[in-house]
Amino acid sequence: MARKRREPETDTELLNYVEAGVQPEAADPEPQGRRAARKAARAERKAAKAEERELPGPKGRFGIRSMGIAYEAFQSLRGRSMRTWMTAIGIALGIAATVATVGLSSTSAAAIAERFDATEATQVTVSFSNNMRDAGYAPTLESAERVRGINGVVDAGILCASGDELAASRTATRDYSRDVPVFGMEPGAMEAYGFVFTKGASFDDGHVARDDRVAVIDESAARDLGYSSLEGGPMIYIDGEGYALVGVYKAPQGEAKLTGAVVIPPTPCTAADPTYGSAQVFIRTDLGAADKVADTAPTAVFPEGAENLSVSKPSDLRSFRKGVENEMQALLLGLAAVSLVIGAVSVSNTALVSVMERRSEIGLRRAVGAARRAVAMQFVWESTLIGLIGGLFGTVLGVNVTALVSLVRDWQIVFDPMLFAAGPVIGAVVGVVAGVYPAWRASRIPPAVTLRA
Repeated sequence: MARKRREPETDTELLNYVEAGVQPEAADPEPQGRRAARKAARAERKAAKAEERELPGPKGRFGIRSMGIAYEAFQSLRGRSMRTWMTAIGIALGIAATVATVGLSSTSAAAIAERFDATEATQVTVSFSNNMRDAGYAPTLESAERVRGINGVVDAGILCASGDELAASRTATRDYSRDVPVFGMEPGAMEAYGFVFTKGASFDDGHVARDDRVAVIDESAARDLGYSSLEGGPMIYIDGEGYALVGVYKAPQGEAKLTGAVVIPPTPCTAADPTYGSAQVFIRTDLGAADKVADTAPTAVFPEGAENLSVSKPSDLRSFRKGVENEMQALLLGLAAVSLVIGAVSVSNTALVSVMERRSEIGLRRAVGAARRAVAMQFVWESTLIGLIGGLFGTVLGVNVTALVSLVRDWQIVFDPMLFAAGPVIGAVVGVVAGVYPAWRASRIPPAVTLRA
């Protein structure tokens, strides 16, 4: 059986074959083809090793040294620092607008909710019906005292309003009169409303207990009737009945019904006077206590028939607050999105210009063996780093804007900590999206462009 001879690989081996009288073609009919294939494989292995030496670092998923490419992208941005910063500013402004929008919408919604909580959310009114008034039922001074003893009640008092405006004048002969609304009211009710007196003072519980004929008047009505001061104990006549004027008040904010009015002790309320509307007990509560007080107050006011009383308490403001917050966020986030789009276009345009300026560099890298994927990844990394830098500085700027506005407006800052991480991430994502097309353009530049340049 003839031995198979391996193909000679060097000239010396071939000479030995000839001296021995062996024809290599007899052992292998196509030695030249296999030799060329082996040489091509060795050349590919050498090229791959050279590429690995050129891009140091841990190997990526597709055999690309991504850390090395990221380092090259960073060095490239350092060489163009002014352009890099100017481009990052566009991303930073968009991120700052987004962060400030979310922060300010949450903060302002909380401030609005707090404002509502401090007014409507602390008011409870227990009312008698007109039928009960006609039947002679009305609250007593002891009823109001029991209400003031309930936990969570700040102030409370009886009040009622005249059915029609009554004539008020400075003299019994009504030489000059003006029609004004008249309220019967306990001092506790005035405290609950937050009356502020500009002249004199309110009548007190002693006046009420003695059924003294005293009155206080709103400053606008006092001005119209000519009460410039309270010196000498002036009188005011309501439908011909005289009352000693002891104070001038400024109507509480948001209570238009008390503007231009005259307030007298609650005698018409407790007497179920048909000239006046049905009596009420107005209650001011602590924050968060309105619901509990509303459940307890009717029994304290009228134990004999608490179920016949109507109770007005603040509505649930949580849905309102959520609606305000959502509307503000939708509006302001739309503006922030426009800023982000402008920043992305700016990054994309800058990267595309950079590709055009660096055509010779890219062609040279392609000529010495750089893969298209490596070239594309370098430009994606550059735009990503720009977006990340813009996201970091934009987040800091947005947080400071939120804090500054809250400080000026005296708001409590409401800020989601997740925004600190979301800002840089959004910036990086915008950079990636903006760099895709310029990276693709860079990867399509042929190596021959270097020779033409």
